[in-house]
Amino acid sequence: MSSEDVRDSSDAVNDLSDGIGRLNTDSAPRTEEEYQQAQLALRAIVTSREAGVIIGKGGQNVADLRDATGVKAGVSKVVPGVHDRVFSVTGSLDQISKAYGKVAQSLLEGAPSMGMGGIISANGTHRKLTICP
Repeated sequence: MSSEDVRDSSDAVNDLSDGIGRLNTDSAPRTEEEYQQAQLALRAIVTSREAGVIIGKGGQNVADLRDATGVKAGVSKVVPGVHDRVFSVTGSLDQISKAYGKVAQSLLEGAPSMGMGGIISANGTHRKLTICP
């Protein structure tokens, strides 16, 4: 490696350092209260069946979720050939945690109707599982 190559790479590192130094970090949350108030966006991959439970008939479940928690929430559109969808939630830390809790509860409640959450006995009868908190 020549001294000119070393100088070029050194200049590149300095340029990068200067660029990083100019990033605006004044608006970044610093206290626990600021983190709780800051807007976050979380995305989760869900199956099409789970998306159906989250959305609900006519979009009622997702509308109720928005009203109850104050988040912006939605599920991506169906893409042909893709079996999963993206569930997006935007809000404060508290809002998002409440929203995910409600979604988890609705998935547990909606699971038996989707053919999950149970066991088929040897004689072919279906036994429902009870999940305790």
